[in-house]
Amino acid sequence: MLLEALDNKDYSFRLSTKGCSSGDKALMEALNSLVERLSSERQNIEVHSWEKLTRILTHEIMNSIAPITSLSSVFLRRKDVQESPIYNGIKAIHDTSTGLMEFVDSYRKYTTLQKPQPEDFSLREMMEGIQNLGLVPDDVTLYVKYDLEDDTVHADKTLIRQVIINIIKNAVESFNKIPEHPVAKHRERTIQVFAYHYPGTPLRIAISNNGAVIPPIVAADIFVPFFTTKKTGSGIGLSLCRKIMQLSGGTINLLAAGTNGWPTTFVLEFK
Repeated sequence: MLLEALDNKDYSFRLSTKGCSSGDKALMEALNSLVERLSSERQNIEVHSWEKLTRILTHEIMNSIAPITSLSSVFLRRKDVQESPIYNGIKAIHDTSTGLMEFVDSYRKYTTLQKPQPEDFSLREMMEGIQNLGLVPDDVTLYVKYDLEDDTVHADKTLIRQVIINIIKNAVESFNKIPEHPVAKHRERTIQVFAYHYPGTPLRIAISNNGAVIPPIVAADIFVPFFTTKKTGSGIGLSLCRKIMQLSGGTINLLAAGTNGWPTTFVLEFK
């Protein structure tokens, strides 16, 4: 089952040590620890690689576009241009280059994310605040459940809060992609946030929804910067979530569709 989980890129899977002999238990714990380290290292490598590429691309693109934006702005202020047939063409060039500059700037923020300021905070209190934001419409139910004795998390509360908000917003959008099938269309639209912490394991937050399944071809690139399936998407949301978790010493993974009965589940893991 562990190999199957790794094949599906489910790095939250852990081997149970319940009922094992002391020798087998030690082996299981060692394998679980190895999977955790593989997951963390894999995400660190991916984040650093995309961060480096994004930094290079944004630098080169900004340098190329800046003169176009500046020169077109100068021409637009000239009276002879304002009264000529070429005005609309130059304005189109200026508007397009300005929009592209703003678009690229959003990616530059990905590489200049503030350094986390970790502190102890109550997960329950943070979730209560998120529930009061009105992120989900009336036809969507947001459940929050816990299986932990201590809800204290040591991380940057503001950044972790943003990660959870981003995932919940994506979950809400997934309901718009449900196939027009009578059963699927009329089932209860549900988002569940489940925080759990068992002895010998990290604290985890599983955020699940029963919206449309993310196709495997999309799931493979879902954390890649610039990648998006939305017409107006920037492709920065989930990659930013992964970077925040990486900076926080944790991980975020998308589980295989159908895990624990949910079409979509993201798992945040804190060390």
